Amino acid sequence: MSSLSLHESDFEALGGTEGVKRLIDRFVDRVASDFIIGFFFEGVDLNRVKKMEASLACVHLGGTGDYAGRPIGKAHSPYPINAGHFRRRLAILRTVLTEQGVDPGIITRWIAHDQSLEGRVTNGEECAP
Repeated sequence: MSSLSLHESDFEALGGTEGVKRLIDRFVDRVASDFIIGFFFEGVDLNRVKKMEASLACVHLGGTGDYAGRPIGKAHSPYPINAGHFRRRLAILRTVLTEQGVDPGIITRWIAHDQSLEGRVTNGEECAP
């Protein structure tokens, strides 16, 4: 991945839509096969998950277009996602981005964005009883 130039968005530095999609594909494959949170993805259309994740990422990274999915809270409310599950997802995201050579500043901004969604995605519990 290229380093960010003075006038380049994170989206552009990652290679635009195609670059973000490649990262999201790796990320979703990793979370879906994860021994801790992978169960959330059993029987789920991973191509749809990838499409929604890429749409959201492109927008918050400075790309054009709109997020095409349901509101984040509504999309995740049927699932018992606790803070531990959410943090596992963030750790996997950080690992995938690091392995793919993403600029550390972009990683920091991406993780911060996703962290800001925790209250809308999780059920408010620290971990399952």
